[in-house]
Amino acid sequence: MPDVYVQVWETVAPGVLRWRDACNVYALLGPDGAVIVDAGTGAWVPHVAQLPVRPVALLCTHFFRDHAAGAARAARELGLPVLVPEREVELFRDAVEHHRGRQTWIVYTNHWDHFAPVEDIPVAGLLRDHERLSLGGLELEVLPLPGATIGQVGVEARMPGTGQRVACVGETIHSPGRVPRVAPLQWSYSGCPGAVEVWSSAALLRRRGPDLLLPSLGEPIAEGIDGALAALQGSMIRLVADDPEASGWIGEPEPAPLQVSDHVWTTRVASSASAFVVGRSGQAMAIDYGYHHWRQGLLAPAPHRRRMGLHTIDALREVAGVERIDVAIPSHYHDDHVAGLPLLQRLHGTQVWGHRGFAELLADPSGSVFPCTEPTPIPVARLLDDDEDVAWDGIRFRFAGASGHTRFEQLIGWEVDGIRYAYTGDQYGFMSRVAMEEHRAEWLEGDAVTDWSGLRGTNNHVYRGGARLDSYAASARWLHAWHPDIVLSGHWPVFHTDDRFFALLDERTERYEAAHRTAMPLGDADVHFEVDATAAWLWPYRLHLAPGAVGSLRATVRNPFPHVADLALRLVVPDGWTGGTATIAAPARAEVTVEIGIQAGAVARRVPVALELVADGRPFGQVAEALVTAGGDRW
Repeated sequence: MPDVYVQVWETVAPGVLRWRDACNVYALLGPDGAVIVDAGTGAWVPHVAQLPVRPVALLCTHFFRDHAAGAARAARELGLPVLVPEREVELFRDAVEHHRGRQTWIVYTNHWDHFAPVEDIPVAGLLRDHERLSLGGLELEVLPLPGATIGQVGVEARMPGTGQRVACVGETIHSPGRVPRVAPLQWSYSGCPGAVEVWSSAALLRRRGPDLLLPSLGEPIAEGIDGALAALQGSMIRLVADDPEASGWIGEPEPAPLQVSDHVWTTRVASSASAFVVGRSGQAMAIDYGYHHWRQGLLAPAPHRRRMGLHTIDALREVAGVERIDVAIPSHYHDDHVAGLPLLQRLHGTQVWGHRGFAELLADPSGSVFPCTEPTPIPVARLLDDDEDVAWDGIRFRFAGASGHTRFEQLIGWEVDGIRYAYTGDQYGFMSRVAMEEHRAEWLEGDAVTDWSGLRGTNNHVYRGGARLDSYAASARWLHAWHPDIVLSGHWPVFHTDDRFFALLDERTERYEAAHRTAMPLGDADVHFEVDATAAWLWPYRLHLAPGAVGSLRATVRNPFPHVADLALRLVVPDGWTGGTATIAAPARAEVTVEIGIQAGAVARRVPVALELVADGRPFGQVAEALVTAGGDRW
């Protein structure tokens, strides 16, 4: 490598040029234009005339400033469309807002999102895992390569003329056995979860076997590629050898799904368990499909710290002959259960069937402020109603809306192989009584539970998700009536039911209700907003209007009284804005819905507005809020 970087495009392989910058900026030459991969500082922008063909797009492998900062210049001066990793889009197009809201004081997760661009970068498109793109006459495929960042991608192209398959791999590898820097792999406080992802990304590249690796930091690797990647995997194993959590994840093959009966399988290792029902045609139905445990990273709130990856499908093909997921049914909307549904929809053409009670939340997540909402819209092809009997591939299913873990969930029942099944999502969990008494988080282990004598139901309700006093009573009634032989769930082993299991459901209901009646005023004559203390919410939570434009918010409001009441509502808005009012009669304890108008004022970003409630003359204050943007190109 020269001591001084020469400011010139240099050929590193037929059809591949490099500009040495803060990172390697590659130009992949197609018959109709050049695809630029990574931007560096943008020093190359004034020199694109040196390229034999004009650039047609800029692809960024990840958001680090030394790779991405120059994208703003490329977009501004060349008009180049910039494509970025799907999960990292906000770090590019809303960089200033990211840094404004980023925690800078007490930091216990060391993900490198401080290294994001400091200038907003216009984003023309997203790089979605496994997507195929046609740019400049080149056919490219987006490769999921988490490591330096959870959202990092690579790009593989088959070069015209030579047929050589080249892969731009970001920071996945620097040289045989090495990454360019270890520090970004420390997504957690002191461990290195990113090293697990580097191992996995190396495994993906070894399976694909490209002819040329183009690292963003390091020299191109044309010889001994498999050995270089194998050495990298070995380095990652050594790096986490003394990290008990990461070392347990790395280097092990994915466990095969557990066969429960001839037509039913469930995942053994995932952030949340999925059930798969195999139909007579050989297609499969998935009930929930969330993060693989390697892909989840940390339980961090920002989308750029969480990533979905395909899992279980290859193993299911091997053990059950399944070629595609035909239909997927979510038990509830939480991201650890639904984050994979957009991937299935895009790659398998999977239809999502969703319960009417939360289908809107899936399809339009921007309207919600409920916890654990997956931000990617999930179109729902079929709405499911309570007690509806639905046939799929010769198997009949029934559904019941539920609440408890969250109000936006459903129970799913079906019969196959002479066995009656229920899938309960996260509604019910169990722990040994000894562990409960000793306050130890000792969860159940093994593939199945058959002995219920020493177990007790645990708390798993999320108040902000809509817990109600009758949440567990209602789901227990449904399970008693359906009386499944086997219960599958989101985070627990297979439950083989008996009389003691159903008795535990009733005990859980009684304890839950008694504890909350003791802890807060929930009596028949009391004034209250239910267990979750939610008086109202506004939809959409995120509203974007033009300056001066008129819009509306849908308010769902609870009557806190045990009698019919008039609910008077007023939208509290900033000076220069206009908020509407409404009055609606509500039955005792009922929820009612009404539209309230709003007129935006001058240009403003994410202005909080509040809903004020007066019920039968009694003020309850500002009980709900939404965030409204006036003007600009995005919320």
